[in-house]
Amino acid sequence: MANLIGLNELYNNPNLTFIAFIAFFLLAALGVRFALYAYWNGRAGDNTQTTLWGYLLVVGVVGTGYGLLGIGRITLSLDWLLELASGAALLFALVLALALREIDAASTGAASSTPAERRVSLTVVFLALVGVLSVGLVVLPERRQVLAGVVGGGGLFVLWYGYRFGQRQLDNVRVRGTLLETLLRHLLPVLLFAALISIAELAVFAGLDRVIVIHVQVVLVIMTATTLMTSTIKLRQNLQGMRT
Repeated sequence: MANLIGLNELYNNPNLTFIAFIAFFLLAALGVRFALYAYWNGRAGDNTQTTLWGYLLVVGVVGTGYGLLGIGRITLSLDWLLELASGAALLFALVLALALREIDAASTGAASSTPAERRVSLTVVFLALVGVLSVGLVVLPERRQVLAGVVGGGGLFVLWYGYRFGQRQLDNVRVRGTLLETLLRHLLPVLLFAALISIAELAVFAGLDRVIVIHVQVVLVIMTATTLMTSTIKLRQNLQGMRT
């Protein structure tokens, strides 16, 4: 079947390959749509939330890139693309967490617990660490099990980091009924499923067959794409509200 539709099998498993192709394609397509609506909202909104819309634009771009890497591995049969996709999954969760941090900063303003200069420094550090880890996944295949533990630990940290800001703002009476609250309620599930993709790597670190883990990750990619779609619907509704 894989030969008939031109797909290169993942671990000689045609069913996994076909479902993975659909999952990555959905994520790539919805990532483009999310990025476009984030961009249009930024253009239509005021300048006070430019950074927030910029982060959401990056969320869509990274989600699209992650999906394209998965598609690339299946269509080009380059194993290193799948390793790079593992790094992209962690990056996707990270930029979601950073977007939640920006929502927190936008709602608290000068009272934010993290000054703007520190937020920029932390962002650079986080991105650099994910970049180094992604390179390690590609060039150090013999250390894959150890690196899987690092990826899983990184996913746990990113999930904690994002939910820390998100939950604090959901408890904030000042944001109730606002766009920021609605964004939080839609983005938190996306962060959860996106981070779980990386957290699942802990099973590889524990010795579980990676094929089984990839099956789980493919399901999580589909769930991430689904929750991203609902977030996109909210961005579209907000854009329509600003234009009327």
